[in-house]
Amino acid sequence: MKNLNTFIFTLFVVTGLTLAINAEANNQVLLGEKQVRDLTERDTIQVGTSRGSFTGLRFKATGSAIEFKRIVIHFENGSEQVIEKNRVLGKGDKSRVINLEGGSRFIDKVVFYYEARSKGWKGAELKLFGVR
Repeated sequence: MKNLNTFIFTLFVVTGLTLAINAEANNQVLLGEKQVRDLTERDTIQVGTSRGSFTGLRFKATGSAIEFKRIVIHFENGSEQVIEKNRVLGKGDKSRVINLEGGSRFIDKVVFYYEARSKGWKGAELKLFGVR
C-alpha cells in the first residue's frame, strides 16, 4: 500500500509539473531570433500587429550569455517603453516576464542594444517571446 501511495503521489507531481510547463509554453509566442556578436550592437526584431496583442515579453540567450544595455519596445500606436538594463542573461537562461505598460498591447518592433559575452568571439543567439 505504501508503494501504491508513493506511486500515486509521484504521478500527481509529474502531471502537475507537465501541465504547468505546457501552460507556460502555450501563452508564449516566439516573435523572433537574432545573432548577437561580441561587440555592442543595435538590432531590431519586427513584430507587427498581425501577431496579436501581448501583455509581456521574455528573452532567452543561447550559445553564450548576452549583456543587455537598453531595450526599446515600439507599440503600434507610436508610443514606446524603454527598459534601461545593464544585466547579463546567462547562456540558456530565460528572463523574467517584462510586463508591458498599459496591459495588452500590439507591438510594432523591439530594438535591442546589447552584446554577447562569449569566449573566442563566437557570439550568441537571442530569442524574443511574446507573453499573452
